Amino acid sequence: MTEVLSTSENATSVAASARARIQLSVVIPTYNERDNVPAIVEKLDRTLSGLGWEVIFVDDSSPDGTASAVRALAQTDPRVRLISRHNRRGLSSAVVEGGLAAAGDVIAVMDGDLQHDESVLPDLYRRVASGEADIVAASRFLATGKTEGLSSREREQMSNTGIKLANFFFGLNLTDPLTGFFAMRRETLERATPNLSALGFKILLDVITSLKPRPKVIEVPFTFRNREHGESKLDNRVMYDFFLFFLEKMIGRFVPVPARFLSFAVVNGFGILLHLAILVPAVSLFGVGFDQAQLGATVVSMFSNYALNNAITYHDVSLKGWRFWFGFVVFAVLCSVGIFANVGVASMLHREFAGMLYVLPALAGAFITVVWNYVATKFFVWGRAKA
Repeated sequence: MTEVLSTSENATSVAASARARIQLSVVIPTYNERDNVPAIVEKLDRTLSGLGWEVIFVDDSSPDGTASAVRALAQTDPRVRLISRHNRRGLSSAVVEGGLAAAGDVIAVMDGDLQHDESVLPDLYRRVASGEADIVAASRFLATGKTEGLSSREREQMSNTGIKLANFFFGLNLTDPLTGFFAMRRETLERATPNLSALGFKILLDVITSLKPRPKVIEVPFTFRNREHGESKLDNRVMYDFFLFFLEKMIGRFVPVPARFLSFAVVNGFGILLHLAILVPAVSLFGVGFDQAQLGATVVSMFSNYALNNAITYHDVSLKGWRFWFGFVVFAVLCSVGIFANVGVASMLHREFAGMLYVLPALAGAFITVVWNYVATKFFVWGRAKA
């Protein structure tokens, strides 16, 4: 009986604490972090004693049951919240959704893999709440910080390269602009949201570069710990995401272009090179007839475009199994329409402006093809995709 009363009293105490004004909302994107969820909440409870806080787990349909683990805790602790996402993935977009749903005036973002040292959170909160800075970032590379969590030389080199590129291209002077551990006012995120790329992993860099004027950012050191459970979300597409992010931000100064379109265009450019790499040697070296070589090169490059876009451009809604092959058929039909549009636009411009260098109408036709293929396939092949 005593044990039952003790449990009841503890639940009452937790509920009363949760009803207090929420000062800090901790947003944690998760994917296959089931074993880490209880430890995270326990560490936050211990570290944030004296603060009104909540934690929002944004889970991207983890197959290991991460969402169920969060729900189980939320049943007894109102400070624990869950946003369960379906048919979309991405760390940056998860942070945006969690941050916009936060009740606290100050938002802290951290990973769900226990590599971020939660003991830094009160300092992050205090510096933002006091107005010392708009954004306070926890850096892995300040003199007193440690980076044991960068478990391989390849990962460390990837981080160093990304940091150098970010500082160079965007005029920053930060030791760790790519950190996933930082705090800011919710209002700061709201102001940045209309210009966010929400691409890949680097939401801090996205927020900083989306705000005009630039926010005041200060850094504090922290120990980047080794992962205990789960799997790293870094994969081979990280540098590609970097490339698209830089393109989007640079071009966006003049014309707002979504990252998916840029990726689609890059893949299309690769397809053109692949087409020529097949066509030219087939005709000139192996004596294949032009029509046959052209048909073969077109089919191979078209399939390559489809497969790469499915794996990279639309990785969060990629098609699998029979849907993959059905999607290819639809993709091929739609892109065939794009070929006719290409020829029609180029021919019209060439007739109307006979003195124009013929390459220019050809480029105009190619541009129309890319735009048509992107818009049509986005809706009819990868219909669940957001812009």
